[in-house]
Amino acid sequence: MVARTSLIIGDGKSAHERVVHELASEARPGVLFTDDIRCPVHVTDWAAALMELASGDASGIHHLGGRDAMSRHALGVLIARRDGLDEARLPTGLRADSAQPGGLDVRPDSSATQRAPRTTLRGADEFLTRDGQPSRD
Repeated sequence: MVARTSLIIGDGKSAHERVVHELASEARPGVLFTDDIRCPVHVTDWAAALMELASGDASGIHHLGGRDAMSRHALGVLIARRDGLDEARLPTGLRADSAQPGGLDVRPDSSATQRAPRTTLRGADEFLTRDGQPSRD
């Protein structure tokens, strides 16, 4: 079995969460891309789905991405709001204008994984906010 994922978020220590904090505090140069689309997944959802797949008879390729497709900048805004940072301090840019390699729109199809009854791969709009209010997941 092969399990593919997207950005893993939720413990406050992921690489993307650290970048958001460093950019908001001007501790590092850089931008959050508005054209780089991913499907972030919460670390506990990802771990539960992975354990469910590993403990069953799963084979083949399984995608473990969250349900919301969003830019790295949009994700950064949600993280900033959750963590009480000034989202206006997050610089934006286009990955297409940068020298960084990789696909711009990477949306894993997690529909097969989502058919498993115990596995829920929430979207970032759900695990980073509740009723429009910042969450502390």
